[in-house]
Amino acid sequence: MSRAYRISIKESLSQHVQVEDGVSSTLELLPILQKDRMSALLGAELEGRGFTRKGNTASRKEKNGVEVEVDLETGQVSATAEGHQDVKLETERTAVVDQNHKDEREASLRRVAQEALKREAKSEEEALRKKVTQQLEGTLKDLKEELDGVVNRVTATALKTRAAELGQVEEVHEDANGGLTIKVRV
Repeated sequence: MSRAYRISIKESLSQHVQVEDGVSSTLELLPILQKDRMSALLGAELEGRGFTRKGNTASRKEKNGVEVEVDLETGQVSATAEGHQDVKLETERTAVVDQNHKDEREASLRRVAQEALKREAKSEEEALRKKVTQQLEGTLKDLKEELDGVVNRVTATALKTRAAELGQVEEVHEDANGGLTIKVRV
């Protein structure tokens, strides 16, 4: 007759989780002036809104950690968010086995515990990914409105500059809706 044994195992999992999410799009700048002049106008307008210029790139880190980067030559806008989390998980499993199958049952319990820990870690990673994505989505609406305003200001400045190159500007009228009327004597 074999004896019954109660076995308990403890397993733990510790890992650092890092997730990143991002989107990109392109600003629709009309080619009113030469490309380098349009880039300069775009850079100046972005600097006025808190962006830091480094070469042909303007970037800014938002309060919630979202990084926004604009390529001044191509108008490519990238917004990225990332999150980090240390995950420390533990589990314990207990089983009653007879002496003949003790080692097999212990190995099986360890496998089940490790698989459960991996699933839980994956769930923690997915929760972090959702949080990062929500951060990014929350920033995008305000960012889109701000960048639309930047494009409008750059376009208006470029039109005024181009009009001055064509002749004597007699009158400039900007309305509240973003309309611009320029009278030029050629």
